[in-house]
This record gives sequence, structure tokens and C-alpha cells, in this order.
Amino acid sequence: MKVCGFVLAAGLGTRIRALFPDLPKPLVPVSGRPAICWPLSFLEKCGASRVIINTHYRREVMRTALPGLVPGGMELVLSEEERILGTGGGILKARQWFRGFDWLVVVNADILTDLRPLRLLHRAMAEGSDVHLVLSPRGPGTERGRIGREPSGDLWFRGEERPAGTRSGVFLGIHFVRPCVFEGIDLEGTPSIIDLYRRMRTERRRLRVSFTRAFWVDLGTEDGYRRALEHFGSGRTKDRSEEG
Repeated sequence: MKVCGFVLAAGLGTRIRALFPDLPKPLVPVSGRPAICWPLSFLEKCGASRVIINTHYRREVMRTALPGLVPGGMELVLSEEERILGTGGGILKARQWFRGFDWLVVVNADILTDLRPLRLLHRAMAEGSDVHLVLSPRGPGTERGRIGREPSGDLWFRGEERPAGTRSGVFLGIHFVRPCVFEGIDLEGTPSIIDLYRRMRTERRRLRVSFTRAFWVDLGTEDGYRRALEHFGSGRTKDRSEEG
């Protein structure tokens, strides 16, 4: 099985820039390592032989730093964006580099978690998923309830009629995807990945989710950064799998 990883790392990092004015957010230090080392380790545990990282802000700094941070045996491909293309647009731009792989595992550079990934990947395979998202019941109230799982197993998005028994959560920016789902889609504007998944659902693609109670933190804020330092610097990390 051939797995390709993708780290979405092209954001501007404006909310944490006051702490690190000269560093792109993926390179801010967390317990002695640049933050991007955590998503790279996640992809290594998935068995990824190649990792694509999209960059925009301070991309010259990223270009210099990233080759020394990628785990041994993992090929690095940089997808530099002159303008930010959005989470969906960034993936579409880079699809030439993940064609021919069985799975694409996408993670956000600023989400750190001690989630165990292999069981989730195996679950996506067992369920015949084209797209498999990871949600958490924990997180900001403003984020909870944007995406959920209907009793049928189908994906639900906020703004749609909500069937009784639908369970929703916070999308952690972790998705296991069959690369073929991105073929035939035009790169227009700056589409979000959620917009693309909405479209795929109307095309009868099989979209599924798993929930996890594993620790996770968003480095996008100063508070999130301090929580990451407290958790990952304390030695309390636990390798957790999906809840269901």
C-alpha cells in the first residue's frame, strides 16, 4: 500500500505572530522541536513514503528548514504558492505529486495531537471510504457542530437538515483520502476542502468520519501554543486511537 502525506502549511499565522514575529508558524518551537515535526511524525506512523508540504508565508525560510526535519526515508516535495490557494486549492495544485498512491493522508501543520493514526487508516479502508475525516467531541463551541455523522453513517454539514441521532464534532484537519477523488476538478479561486467534500457527496462519493478523544491543540492562538507546551513538554502524551 502506497501512502502519501500532505501537510497544509501555507497559512499566514497572524494570530501567533506576536510571539514569533520572524518565524512561520510551522517552525515555532514546541518542546525543543519545530511544531511541524508532530504532523510529520503522524505521517511517518501512517507509512507515508512521500510528504507534500505547501508553503506561502516566509517560504524561503521553510525551503531551507524543512529538508532537515522530514523523517528519514520520506521524500519531501514542496508546493510553493505565490498566493494562498485555500485548503482545497492547495491540494488540487499539488495533485501531480500524489497520483499513483493508494491513500493521501492530509494534516494541518498547526494541529498537534497524540492520536494514533494507523487504526484510523485501516478503518477508512475497511469502510470503503473515499474520504474519511477525524472529528473530536472536544473543542471550541464555535467549531463544534460544523460537521457530523448521521445515523446512516453519511456525512452531515452545518446548514443542512439534521437527522435525529446525528453526532457532530470539531474537524481536526486530519483526512484519509483516495487520491482519485481530486481528479477532474478545476482549480478555480481559493476553494476550501470542505466545499470540495460537499461537492463530492453530491457525486455519491463515500464520505465517512471517526471520532477521537485524543488530546489535540490548535497552535493558531497564543493560548493554544501554551497548551501545546504544557502537554507535549510534560511527557503526558498518550497514543490514542479512534473512539468510534
